[in-house]
Amino acid sequence: MTKEQYPAWLCLKTAPELPLKACLEILSVYPDPEGFVGLANHPVYQSGLLKVKTAEHLKAGVLPRNMPQIQQLMRHHEIKCLSYYEYPARLREIFAPPLLLYVRGELEPALKQKSLAVVGTRKPTAYGREMCRKLLAPLCERQVSIISGLAMGIDTVAHTTAVQNGALTLGVLASGLDIIYPAQNLELSRKITSSGALVSEFEPGAKPDRWNFPARNRIISALSDAVFIVEGPISSGALLTAKNAIEQNKDICALPGNINNINAEGPNHLLKHGAALISKAEDLMYVLGIDYEKGEQLEIRALLSEDEQKLCDLLKAEQRPLGFDEILIKTAFPIGRLSTVLTNLELKGLIAKEGGNTFFLI
Repeated sequence: MTKEQYPAWLCLKTAPELPLKACLEILSVYPDPEGFVGLANHPVYQSGLLKVKTAEHLKAGVLPRNMPQIQQLMRHHEIKCLSYYEYPARLREIFAPPLLLYVRGELEPALKQKSLAVVGTRKPTAYGREMCRKLLAPLCERQVSIISGLAMGIDTVAHTTAVQNGALTLGVLASGLDIIYPAQNLELSRKITSSGALVSEFEPGAKPDRWNFPARNRIISALSDAVFIVEGPISSGALLTAKNAIEQNKDICALPGNINNINAEGPNHLLKHGAALISKAEDLMYVLGIDYEKGEQLEIRALLSEDEQKLCDLLKAEQRPLGFDEILIKTAFPIGRLSTVLTNLELKGLIAKEGGNTFFLI
């Protein structure tokens, strides 16, 4: 979409009393908003398709008050906008497709390959982090694109695994593309856009309001070939993504978990109702239709020193992020030695840092 076309499309999107179904009906007859927005004599205003407030809005070409800010943010962050006709066909085919899709980076390359949506809780166990990384790494090495929501927890593990293994990844945001939420993922977002993309249906400047998250989940599933649920309670957003995927006729797969752990509720519920059980990378490859040789060694383990293994075992046993001081006490390592071990494990992609000086297994 050109910068000249964009105002008319945004005017249409923000028109009052215009549900999406009616909007798409108008576009089926008059596919170019530039042809009728701001033109009071256009036949659409005598067609009976528009309510009074909607017609007045479109005739006047009303734009959001923060339109200059939106345009400035798009220029500064190199954000493109795709209309309903321009974005991938798989997204147009869903119930309630977005009228506009904002893109920061390159969307198409990731969707030319097999793609897997990976979603889960923001508070995963060490088991969930470890299995997510181990199961995805072999797929990433085979250039499967990973799609997730850039949230803390499983989303972060999925995106990070893709980046570390040279795969393309797409982050679907519940805010404008100038706002990275959570802020801890700012550097990760830069790595994503260097080869993949961030996408959102929300205008630049839009904050990540809580009602935006359920809406963005339908885009995560729509852009993928299959959806993998790693961990999450029965009421989590991950289960909403699975529901969207079912409605979109996507394959659903899930990681089985301990029945005593609340994070296993969602995946185990899906498995009970027919989702594919994932216990090894080959299972995901089968779901995606990727060929592999039986007996092929898919998992490559990083070589760890005795100290590195001890620290990994500690984080796995605790199943929660640990602060530097707490690790210091539990391992009895000297400060310099612990700092070296933590740095080495971060470089090997086995742990990550969050919120100050707290570390967790990826």
